[in-house]
Amino acid sequence: GHGKCDCGKCKCDEGWYGEACQYPTTCNLTRKKSNEMCKNSQDIICSGAGTCQCGRCKCANSGGNGLVYGQFCECDDRECIDDETEEICTGHGKCYCGNCYCEAGWHGDKCEFQCDITPWEIKKRCTSPDGKICSNRGTCVCGECTCHDVDPTGDWGDIHGDTCECDERNCKAVYDRYSDDFCSGHGQCNCGRCDCKEGWTGKKCEHPRSCPLSVEESAKKCQGNSNLPCSGRGK
Repeated sequence: GHGKCDCGKCKCDEGWYGEACQYPTTCNLTRKKSNEMCKNSQDIICSGAGTCQCGRCKCANSGGNGLVYGQFCECDDRECIDDETEEICTGHGKCYCGNCYCEAGWHGDKCEFQCDITPWEIKKRCTSPDGKICSNRGTCVCGECTCHDVDPTGDWGDIHGDTCECDERNCKAVYDRYSDDFCSGHGQCNCGRCDCKEGWTGKKCEHPRSCPLSVEESAKKCQGNSNLPCSGRGK
């Protein structure tokens, strides 16, 4: 809104400059306010990959290559450049915000590896027992499933298995990814299924097989502030 486009290049109005006429030549912001506007979600000014100019980030692009971009210079496509070939994604994919998205038949961080099995074999290896690709909980790369929920420690997370068929969230009484409350504390979680200890039953081992409460005590405990036990919506 501060210039005119002429054959793909901006001709800026007086008082504005930059490739997209986004920077004012004089700034009415304090340095503190300007820097606040340039901080990313981790409170780092321009993601450490640019300079802040009047509340807007100017990304460090040597030679005008445009590989660092984004509102806070958060995208760095230099991460996609292969060290050996110096090509973006080794010429076998496209780079979006520092991540390579590979063409069919290629994989790896820089699309540097070619898959040596047929598409039919890839699909076969990634198909879970229910007939879905990676149980709809992961992505298939060259016959191997990468599950969507990998624990940041490097161990498996709530979703694991060769075809992401195991979902430990099914074992948790109240789902919380950081909770260890599996099977209500009364059983063992095996691939998303609770195997209950003796004396307990239920999908999440939440029900005792024998009850020390009288029928009246049980009903009262289930009633709470409602006029009916379980609010009339359960047993």
